[in-house]
Amino acid sequence: MYPTKKFLFLSGAVFVFFVAMDVSAFEDKSFERQQSQANEGFDDLDREFAEPEAAKPLPPKVIIKEKIIVIEKHVLVPIPIPTPAPQVSPVLPTPKTKPSTRGRLVVSNGYRFDFQSCVLSNRNIECNVMVRTPNNDKTLILYPHYNVNLTSSAFDNLGNQYYPSSTLLGNKDSRSNRNRSVTGRLIQGITTKIKIYFENVSSETSSIALLELQAEDNRKRFKVQFRNIALGG
Repeated sequence: MYPTKKFLFLSGAVFVFFVAMDVSAFEDKSFERQQSQANEGFDDLDREFAEPEAAKPLPPKVIIKEKIIVIEKHVLVPIPIPTPAPQVSPVLPTPKTKPSTRGRLVVSNGYRFDFQSCVLSNRNIECNVMVRTPNNDKTLILYPHYNVNLTSSAFDNLGNQYYPSSTLLGNKDSRSNRNRSVTGRLIQGITTKIKIYFENVSSETSSIALLELQAEDNRKRFKVQFRNIALGG
């Protein structure tokens, strides 16, 4: 039997075992044992000179960052409305009150007295009044300047009092009567004109504050008044 010879060659990372053994060795049971020992030797060499396994990658590292959430809230702030400057109305001059005829129509003792006008001319005033009786015929007496207690008159805007220089009732004139009164018969439904004249009034007279007629019917005396009369002319 040839003796068993073992040779080991090392080149780089490769190791090769050459095993020389007797041919007859393969025939006995020791062959299996030797083969097993050889395999274990190769396994040891493989483990010793094997390349290291690649390092497994580490699992990713989870980094948690804090998030700041900002919520913007828009608040509607009312904008104050500027107060407009007060409007100042221009001061207008107070218009002069123009006299108007108050009590234009006066009904008294069954007569209707309708004022027409008063006209100023050369410091003389002529006033016109229409009269009629709607129900029946009547007799009217006017007293232009009979006595102190029974006298027609006019007051101007200055408070001056004037007595009629004459009074006409239809075509009847007070100057033709010594008692300075005038009497006229009025027919039902017929309008008759009355004219009263005033002379030498003040140059500052601009209106008549009161025109007052003294009248009588069937022995009953009464007054007819017109106020705040504008003077035409």
